[in-house]
Amino acid sequence: MAGLGIGPDEFAIFRIADPDHRAAALESELKPALAELAGRLVTGLSRVSGAALLVCPGKVTHRRGVAPEEAFIAFAASDKGYRGVPHLLLAVTRCELHARVAVRAAADRGGTMRRALEREAPNLARKGKPFRRLRSYASWDHEELPEIAPAGSTAFWLEMAEELARDRNGTGGIDLGTAWAAEEARSLSIGDVLGTFRDLAPLYKLLANAR
Repeated sequence: MAGLGIGPDEFAIFRIADPDHRAAALESELKPALAELAGRLVTGLSRVSGAALLVCPGKVTHRRGVAPEEAFIAFAASDKGYRGVPHLLLAVTRCELHARVAVRAAADRGGTMRRALEREAPNLARKGKPFRRLRSYASWDHEELPEIAPAGSTAFWLEMAEELARDRNGTGGIDLGTAWAAEEARSLSIGDVLGTFRDLAPLYKLLANAR
């Protein structure tokens, strides 16, 4: 088993062809592994994010006849769950482990997050190394990884701000992060994961503290 508790057996669940069998295995095997890992991460994530985060179990999306492609655990500074606030995600898919920052457009009711992104777009574009592997997961089909985002461009961050204004019915928003291949994830430590979320923390703090 990997240092994180997410190893070959967990990734192999996504090779189960039958949708119902895969969903059941994700619920009974992968979700408990993610919950255990979340318990080891939450204190460190609270420290790097500057917020008292709570662990929020993610729901395995299972539509009839379609096998689930992702399982995740969320971390949010809310006792009402992650859906209505900016949050951190640790997700497992067929071939990767992902660290992400996400928020739904519907959570930006007063437009404060959108305006914060617009205001700080030039500063985010100058972050350099922390965002060098950033990808946008919005509308990802769980096939090939999304391309590396042009995070060094102010225009990119202004585009992300627009995503928060686009749709207020819960389907819009931003979902940005980085990925490790399954082979790499096997050797990761808790410190490696926290280090990646530390790189993403400026984005999370900007969204969470927007006023």
